[in-house]
Amino acid sequence: MATKVRINLCNLQELLELPGLSSPQAEAIVKFRAEHGPIRDSNQLAAILGAWPVPEALRDNADFSPAESTAPEAPGA
Repeated sequence: MATKVRINLCNLQELLELPGLSSPQAEAIVKFRAEHGPIRDSNQLAAILGAWPVPEALRDNADFSPAESTAPEAPGA
């Protein structure tokens, strides 16, 4: 993967580019963002996905950095 996936800005299809992430897990991320706003880090991501350990490959390809804008489904967008 050449670039990291921006967890807080990407759409469902882009989330599925993360290694080891299933469709239901990607949907859980989108739902969480819509209800609670941005995801802070891989620990919060693990909690959202049911406390499973976030695999290193997924963690290495995820970008949790803040952005100037939010995903369309986020509160206040």
